[in-house]
Amino acid sequence: MSVEETWVGRHYVRFEPGDLLVMEFHGPILPGEMAALARLTDERLLARGRLFVLCDISDAGGFSPGSRHELRDRSRNLPPHFVAYVGAPAPVRVVLDLIIRATSSLTGAKIAHRFFETQAKARAWFDEMRPKAA
Repeated sequence: MSVEETWVGRHYVRFEPGDLLVMEFHGPILPGEMAALARLTDERLLARGRLFVLCDISDAGGFSPGSRHELRDRSRNLPPHFVAYVGAPAPVRVVLDLIIRATSSLTGAKIAHRFFETQAKARAWFDEMRPKAA
């Protein structure tokens, strides 16, 4: 199985073989970009039934208010999924945690998430979670 790659604005998206989606954020996440990123994620999640999402935000520039609101439009019927954030400073972790909780509340989605300093540690967490998600 090959790797699928695309760009959404300045943000790189890569579907690795199996159930892993890697997103690398560069600069601010603008209105329209969050909706496009969520659509890519949700389409794959709904098709596969589970998904592990690694978000490297070490070079991200923050979320615009418009981009945060775009998460409200996500599907209400998403399977449980796992998200690992890499490179988030403490204040960003607080904001992301609030956004994820609000999104879960609004959509009913079960989103397990954690924060890591490296992609290797995030991938190790995914390896630990895969048997539990089966």
